[in-house]
Amino acid sequence: MIVSDIAVKKSTSVVVLALLLIVFGLYCYKVLPRESDPDITIPNVFITTSYSGVSASDMETLVTIEIEKKLKALNGLKKIKSVSSQGLSSINIEFITGTDIDQALQDVKNKVDEALGDLPSDLENDPLVFEVNFSEMPIVVFSLSGSCGLPCLKKIADNLEDEIESITGVLEVDITGGLEREIRLEVAPEKLTYYGLTILNLQNVVQNENQNTSGGSIRLGDGRFQLRVPGEFTTPEEIYGLIVGIHKNEPVYLKDVAKVIDSFKEENSRSRLDGRSAINIAVKKRSGENIISINNAIDKIIEKNKLSWPQATRITKVVDKSRDVVMMIEDLENNILSGLMLVLIVIFLTLGIRNALLVSLAIPFSMLLSFTILYLMDITLNTVVLFSLTLALGMLVDNAIVIIENIYRFMEQGATRKKAAIKATSEVAGPVICSTITTIAAFFPMIFWPGIMGEFMSYLPITLIITLSSSLFVALVINPAIASIFMKVKPLSSGKQKTIKEISNRVGEPIEPKGFLLKTYKKILSYSLDIPITVIGIGFCVLILMIQFWLFIVGMEKPVEFFPEIDPKGMYLNIDIPEGADLEYTDKIIKRIELALSGIKNLNENSITSLEALAPKEHIKNNKEKFYGPSDMANIKNIYTKGVVTASAGSSFSSNTANHVGIRFLELEDRFNSSHKTVDEIRNRVKNISGGKITVAMEEEGPPTGSPINIEIAGNNFFVLGEIAEKIKNIVLQIPHVKDVRDNFVQGIPSVQINVDRQKAAFFGLTTNNIGFVLKSAYNGLKISSFREQDDDYDITVQLKESDRKKINILNELMLPTPTGVMVPLSTVATITFSGTIGDIVRINNKRVVTVKANVDETKIPGPVAREQASKILKDFPLPSGYKINFTGEFEFQQESQAFLSKAFLIALLLIFLILVSMFNSVIQPFIIMISVILSLGGAFLGLALFSSPFGIIMTGVGVISLAGVVVNNAIVLIDYINKLREQGLALKEAVIASGITRLRPVLLTAVTTILGLIPMVTGISYNFHTWSISWQSESSQWWSSMAVVVIFGLMVATFLTLIIVPTLYYLLERFPEFRKKIMVSLKTIYWKPYSFFAGEPLEKNIN
Repeated sequence: MIVSDIAVKKSTSVVVLALLLIVFGLYCYKVLPRESDPDITIPNVFITTSYSGVSASDMETLVTIEIEKKLKALNGLKKIKSVSSQGLSSINIEFITGTDIDQALQDVKNKVDEALGDLPSDLENDPLVFEVNFSEMPIVVFSLSGSCGLPCLKKIADNLEDEIESITGVLEVDITGGLEREIRLEVAPEKLTYYGLTILNLQNVVQNENQNTSGGSIRLGDGRFQLRVPGEFTTPEEIYGLIVGIHKNEPVYLKDVAKVIDSFKEENSRSRLDGRSAINIAVKKRSGENIISINNAIDKIIEKNKLSWPQATRITKVVDKSRDVVMMIEDLENNILSGLMLVLIVIFLTLGIRNALLVSLAIPFSMLLSFTILYLMDITLNTVVLFSLTLALGMLVDNAIVIIENIYRFMEQGATRKKAAIKATSEVAGPVICSTITTIAAFFPMIFWPGIMGEFMSYLPITLIITLSSSLFVALVINPAIASIFMKVKPLSSGKQKTIKEISNRVGEPIEPKGFLLKTYKKILSYSLDIPITVIGIGFCVLILMIQFWLFIVGMEKPVEFFPEIDPKGMYLNIDIPEGADLEYTDKIIKRIELALSGIKNLNENSITSLEALAPKEHIKNNKEKFYGPSDMANIKNIYTKGVVTASAGSSFSSNTANHVGIRFLELEDRFNSSHKTVDEIRNRVKNISGGKITVAMEEEGPPTGSPINIEIAGNNFFVLGEIAEKIKNIVLQIPHVKDVRDNFVQGIPSVQINVDRQKAAFFGLTTNNIGFVLKSAYNGLKISSFREQDDDYDITVQLKESDRKKINILNELMLPTPTGVMVPLSTVATITFSGTIGDIVRINNKRVVTVKANVDETKIPGPVAREQASKILKDFPLPSGYKINFTGEFEFQQESQAFLSKAFLIALLLIFLILVSMFNSVIQPFIIMISVILSLGGAFLGLALFSSPFGIIMTGVGVISLAGVVVNNAIVLIDYINKLREQGLALKEAVIASGITRLRPVLLTAVTTILGLIPMVTGISYNFHTWSISWQSESSQWWSSMAVVVIFGLMVATFLTLIIVPTLYYLLERFPEFRKKIMVSLKTIYWKPYSFFAGEPLEKNIN
């Protein structure tokens, strides 16, 4: 082959190229961005509209529906989901994957502009439109605690926020908890009335007085001096002396109508870590940035700032996504080094140490070239890419083995290094290229995987195609060139130097079987060729038996799963509290949960503090080391809580509720038992806690897919939807192993309604907006200025004193300023009533929807099976006219992925078949190879049965497609060699046997190296070259083990097929006319023998 010929002749240049490849590859590997999950962009645009005081149903009618009408015409629209709540409309527009988010954002803005004319004219602000990416989860979460108090901790957190946000690649920092200083003016309404003042009067005075003013400049002598009038407050006490009005010709001071309180803003969030009051600091990164570099930069900032913190201040890293990436990278590095060692050992035993080293070079060179291409393509080093590299590890040496082994055979016959490298590489280049292309063809259809799952998994085929192409380049260019310099083989015979043609003829001759393995294999293959139909029939029977074995062991109870069930690293207890509940109410529920998690039976939050309950408890690890945790459940590492008063606008679309308790488990190798058992224990402990709906959610791994059971009920009447949801919840609860059944129906909430008489209000020159502003200022507070102290600014606010804010009669007596200066009581222009309003109203694709969700204990039953049971039960569920039930969430992704993978498998087989037809110029021989692919599926099912695994729609499906690409490689080389031997004049049977014996070594070597490379993924056991110890468990092996099992066992069976079934089938089909005649004779014999016996005629007469 011309490429390898040039490489061998220019071997010095190739060595220089290899050295450059090492340098560039190592550089690219070092600078490649690292992240946990692939960078998935889910195109979402968010619209929020505020309209204070308006009920949820009015928000839906006046705002949400009007905007939705315009959004229907958007291009690339996938789903519109909206939530209308009191005073707020939130709309999330999801576009199909691949949509240009910038263009989508502009299109949405244009549609919202069109809707402005149909919206209420007195909206506080125009709707806010912005891009949101729900896949941007925090990469690290810190919990800051200490004895210096929450105000001190809040200041530390704010300083950290400023520094962390300056790091390149950081998107935002979110702080929860803490107390923030505030200068609050608490006014007495009766005194305001007496002096004829309003809150607006106080605002104007404070704003005008609290500022430094320039008076221009003055010339004195030869100089010019600035005139400055300092007015900013230097102490809060200065505010007391401000004159806010005149009453009876006497000045009215601010202290006469208000009290100045230097305190803290009202708490709107509260956090704890292991019972200690804490502040949570969550950091998000920008897409495509290096998670490890960002994490290291954050650690440096923290270490630098720690020196100035008060003693006993602690900062704990409760979530660290960079650690997952580091572990995956360590797994990859360990697998590469383990693979190198295994290849060295295996090939050393067959080809010698020097040749083993030459073959092993294919791994680092292919990897380094792959890293360079990944870097140039802006692909990050994430978990899917890392697994793809691990999956490819065993395949990287396949081509090198075939080529080096053939060069080895040429040199055994006396060829020089250069001649052997050129001739041997050219001889097998065709099948090597073809086998690589067929493997690539198997993965190629997966590039077009649609949806979020495709965004996530598409990195696998892309990485494998890059890696396999790199290995082909290394095998055809670098390996022959280096072999021509360093390879050393002792010739089998000495004497006269042979020409390359003589050597080639000698190499082409059948080798004599020596040793037990070759002799035994020759006997088995010879016997199989004598009974080809029986052997092939046995092969198909074994396939059926293996599938039946899997069905008997696993398939009858757990036939399929969507994603593999892994031991969770953490979990959340999500808390849905009643609308209108304050922070104290929420915190009481959270405290009860903390007590339950600590192991205390009495869940009275007043009997013991969270700090006392979650005091460190001693546990003994499996390695006899002591460990101190906050719970009596030994697997729990940390317990952190978050309670808020008002959830953010996007929380309605988040996987976790705004109020939740997060639980982190120990690392996998340190856990005392499966964290699933801990989850079940936690679920039992909190199930009877009242005051809110508590549900369990696992920490998400992989792409966001939704709950295993997600039932959307669509209809018009919101309360009817609630009744249907309640009935469906009771039905779903009866399904075995279904947990955490809940819905998003929100009951009506009590409210105080201010009914403005518009005619009376207009008489005084008042509007509803004027009245609403006064009410909001009085009860929620109004920022009127800022107080500067050193480099910090603190809000100065004004509102009614706390005791008055809790009295309804004060509301009636609240004075409203009119444009003419007259003060009018609120009761003059409005009536106050108590009423109930509808809670949040959810709409999906322009219809009201209530959703019932449930988790499934997938250690006992896969999600798809439980969902199928629910679907059968609800099939005949009676629904009122106009109401509909849909299964969504994970079900949608399953349907989409299952349909695609089925098509991808068929397309992969078709592509492989077409490539083989073009190579062999035959339909029969590619058919033989394709049959071997089908038969190899028996090994896949055998592996699943032995590991008690269901058929994973994603992982097993991808594994089967991968297997199809790997299986064909050895069969191609084997059949190609049979054809060459027959061209040299060997009889069919001798050519088949000789080819099998000659290719036995490379076939076994490539199979063994691929299998050995994947064994750590299945067992989780590998040698850790970083700590020089054996790792007995691996986080990544849980994720990918089912795919690795399919490839390993499928390849084991495929190797048997390649060595026995493929040659036998080849032999049978080539002799098909002869066998057809024998079969016809046999059938005639069976038919005529009874007839001849009774007729007394000679049998030979009828047969002939």
